[in-house]
Amino acid sequence: MSGPNKTRDEHEFQPGYLEVIERPPAPWSRRTAVALAATFAAVLVWAIFGHLDIQANASGRLLVPSNSKVVQSVEGGEIAAIHVRDGARVEVGDVLVSLNPIGADAEFRELRGQLNFKLLEQARLQALLTDDPVANFIAPEDASAEHVAIAREHLLSISRELRANIAGIESEMAVNRANQNGREADIAALRKLATNVMQRLDAYRVLAAGKLISNVELQQQERERLEIERAVSQQRSELGVMKAQYQLLSHQRSAYLAKTAKEYQDSLASVRVEVSNLAQKLVRAKEKVRLQTLRATVGGVVQQLAVHTRGGAVQAGQQLMVIVPNEKSLQAEVMVLNGDVGFVRPGQSVELKIDSFAYTRYGTVPGKILNVSRDAVKDDRLGLVFPARVELRRLHMASDGKTFPLQAGMGLSAEIRTGRRRVIDYVLGPLREYRSEALKER
Repeated sequence: MSGPNKTRDEHEFQPGYLEVIERPPAPWSRRTAVALAATFAAVLVWAIFGHLDIQANASGRLLVPSNSKVVQSVEGGEIAAIHVRDGARVEVGDVLVSLNPIGADAEFRELRGQLNFKLLEQARLQALLTDDPVANFIAPEDASAEHVAIAREHLLSISRELRANIAGIESEMAVNRANQNGREADIAALRKLATNVMQRLDAYRVLAAGKLISNVELQQQERERLEIERAVSQQRSELGVMKAQYQLLSHQRSAYLAKTAKEYQDSLASVRVEVSNLAQKLVRAKEKVRLQTLRATVGGVVQQLAVHTRGGAVQAGQQLMVIVPNEKSLQAEVMVLNGDVGFVRPGQSVELKIDSFAYTRYGTVPGKILNVSRDAVKDDRLGLVFPARVELRRLHMASDGKTFPLQAGMGLSAEIRTGRRRVIDYVLGPLREYRSEALKER
């Protein structure tokens, strides 16, 4: 039971139990306390069991999967014709720019002529190493009829000279063989005569023993026998000399053939080396002629055409244009920072914000990581970064019922979802860090 109405000051000077009895707490304060406690408990439960996405931010651009193709001139030269313009569509093999080919063509023709000449010389030397050079001469297919005729005449002349030298040696050998045959015939005749003389000498010796003839007659027969034997010996000696001369001529013939064959083989080996070198030079010259005509390696759209004047000079390695391939698909190339690359893996989801379209109005483009480079590249603004490719789930932006296609070259920023983390870890993280560093001296 409360007493008469009292002022606030009077209540404050009353004992506590009377103040509580006469002025009990308002119900809303208890409800507020309960609500705050419940809210704190709910936040704590959410912090313990709730998770937030961990994201790595990266910047990049859109491109076609095969990349835009830069067209450069491998060889310097003068522009003869420009066959395309900015925005033109080209197919594989279409001529883009033609350079003046006069110098390259002249070099190619000169080398081809030198190669054909050396090939003819090679064929001629190969024929000379056979038994019948003229019949075995096979001219190269590309050789002109005039050059082939000259080569045949040269081959015929050398072949005649070779045969004449061999014929001279063989003629001497034939004469020598004939002389040997004559000496052998003379020796055979003398041997028959010697046999007859010996028979007569034996008969004279019997007669001389019986005193039927004088010793003078016997001595005459002995002298005749000695003369015949001396003649046979002389003929044999001359025959030996002839045989030695024949062997010498045979060796001369073999040596001449071996010497000429070696000369031809050495010349052939040298010519083959020259043919190989000229063939390589001709391939390079042919490639140089081919490079005077720049052709499209992919089908696409010509962009950034850098030459517009016929007769202008082009430097080796100069960029002439860029061809954006005709591909309907697009990919994003993003530069992952060095501090984030350890957490980025293929297959992770990505949200792309296209610079050309405000994401608050047009939204983002979902995608996923296809691959991450294994090595860093130097970026002037970001330092060392790791290029990564992102596959796009959508190739257009939409707003107010309209769609806007994405194009290669558009800049973008990427948010890569690298994982999830409990909310309470964000609160406890600094505390753990502080605890790990506490009571330590640097």
